[in-house]
Amino acid sequence: MRLFFGAIVRLIFPVAALLGILALAYLGSTRFVTQFDVFPPEQWYLNPGYWMTYGHLALPLIFLVLNLVSRRYGPGTAIASVVASWMVLAGLLGWVAGTYGMGEVEGRLASTSVAATFFGALFAGQLASVYLFDQIRGIPWWRAPFYGALIGGLVFAGLFYGQMAYGSDEPWANRLVLMAGLYAGAAFVNVFIYYLLRGMIRPSPGFGGA
Repeated sequence: MRLFFGAIVRLIFPVAALLGILALAYLGSTRFVTQFDVFPPEQWYLNPGYWMTYGHLALPLIFLVLNLVSRRYGPGTAIASVVASWMVLAGLLGWVAGTYGMGEVEGRLASTSVAATFFGALFAGQLASVYLFDQIRGIPWWRAPFYGALIGGLVFAGLFYGQMAYGSDEPWANRLVLMAGLYAGAAFVNVFIYYLLRGMIRPSPGFGGA
């Protein structure tokens, strides 16, 4: 029982961090990033300002959290954190839908199909990030956090925005390219923050401090 409760306590901070980032992304989803709109009105679909929000900029933090959890506790706890956070979120959305109706959920988030695609794509990206971090962690220390964040983000972006190519009238290719660029840049930022926190967060044993 001690081990069980210890594992539960160990999940509290990672789950809270993952849910906090999703909440931050939701709060930023109504504020559009228009600073990079350089194309004329007739090429509106090339400007990110009509669809990219500050919520998009918050999502890469998820992979930083997973990298740090994997460093400290290993892949098992990282995956458990992912699953637990989605279970809590699903329970919350289920309560909102049961209390206020499914229309309230779709009105505040997205249609059921889009939401399901988003959740599935992000879940796949999280699993890819944890798996890759575990497979390549070691020396040099930066390799696992960089590629874990990069590949996790690219998997998410590829699955979520790539599916828009099938039956969607929305321009999707530029979104996919921009999101790929966003997660590539975020991977470098991830490594920098990871480096700053390495001294505070001890690694699980057997990996040379990486």
